[in-house]
Amino acid sequence: MKKGVPIQGALIANQNGSQMSYNNKCEKCGDTSRSAHTVSVPGPRQKYTNNFKCHKCGNQQRVEIKGE
Repeated sequence: MKKGVPIQGALIANQNGSQMSYNNKCEKCGDTSRSAHTVSVPGPRQKYTNNFKCHKCGNQQRVEIKGE
Protein backbone atom coordinates (compact mmCIF):
# COMPACT_ATOMS: atom_id res chain seq x y z
CA MET A 1 0.00 0.00 0.00
CA LYS A 2 1.23 3.50 -0.84
CA LYS A 3 2.01 5.80 2.05
CA GLY A 4 2.48 9.58 2.19
CA VAL A 5 5.23 10.93 4.44
CA PRO A 6 5.33 14.68 5.19
CA ILE A 7 8.66 16.38 4.53
CA GLN A 8 7.61 19.95 5.32
CA GLY A 9 4.53 22.12 5.74
CA ALA A 10 2.04 19.31 6.40
CA LEU A 11 0.59 16.99 9.01
CA ILE A 12 -1.08 13.84 7.70
CA ALA A 13 -4.60 13.67 9.14
CA ASN A 14 -5.83 10.46 7.48
CA GLN A 15 -4.80 7.91 4.85
CA ASN A 16 -7.24 5.53 3.23
CA GLY A 17 -5.92 3.48 0.33
CA SER A 18 -4.89 5.83 -2.45
CA GLN A 19 -6.29 8.99 -0.77
CA MET A 20 -4.86 11.04 2.09
CA SER A 21 -5.90 14.14 3.98
CA TYR A 22 -3.41 16.63 5.38
CA ASN A 23 -3.45 19.90 7.28
CA ASN A 24 -1.11 22.78 6.44
CA LYS A 25 1.54 23.41 9.11
CA CYS A 26 3.66 26.56 9.20
CA GLU A 27 7.32 25.73 9.79
CA LYS A 28 7.97 29.28 11.08
CA CYS A 29 5.32 29.70 13.82
CA GLY A 30 4.03 26.11 14.16
CA ASP A 31 0.39 26.96 13.46
CA THR A 32 -1.66 24.12 11.95
CA SER A 33 -4.73 24.82 9.80
CA ARG A 34 -8.07 23.42 10.91
CA SER A 35 -9.22 22.49 7.41
CA ALA A 36 -7.89 19.35 5.74
CA HIS A 37 -6.97 18.93 2.06
CA THR A 38 -7.66 15.58 0.38
CA VAL A 39 -5.30 14.46 -2.39
CA SER A 40 -4.03 11.25 -3.96
CA VAL A 41 -1.12 9.57 -2.22
CA PRO A 42 2.01 10.05 -4.36
CA GLY A 43 3.65 6.96 -5.79
CA PRO A 44 7.04 5.67 -4.65
CA ARG A 45 9.86 8.19 -5.27
CA GLN A 46 7.29 10.88 -6.18
CA LYS A 47 6.28 14.03 -4.29
CA TYR A 48 3.10 16.01 -3.82
CA THR A 49 3.90 19.74 -3.55
CA ASN A 50 1.81 22.82 -2.88
CA ASN A 51 2.18 26.29 -1.34
CA PHE A 52 0.18 28.23 1.20
CA LYS A 53 0.40 31.46 3.19
CA CYS A 54 0.12 31.05 6.96
CA HIS A 55 -2.97 32.88 8.19
CA LYS A 56 -1.29 33.52 11.56
CA CYS A 57 2.17 34.92 10.69
CA GLY A 58 1.98 35.45 6.91
CA ASN A 59 4.89 33.10 6.12
CA GLN A 60 4.83 31.74 2.56
CA GLN A 61 5.19 28.00 3.15
CA ARG A 62 5.86 25.05 0.82
CA VAL A 63 4.10 21.71 1.35
CA GLU A 64 6.04 18.56 0.42
CA ILE A 65 4.78 15.02 0.95
CA LYS A 66 6.77 12.10 -0.45
CA GLY A 67 5.37 8.75 -1.45
CA GLU A 68 6.68 5.45 -0.16
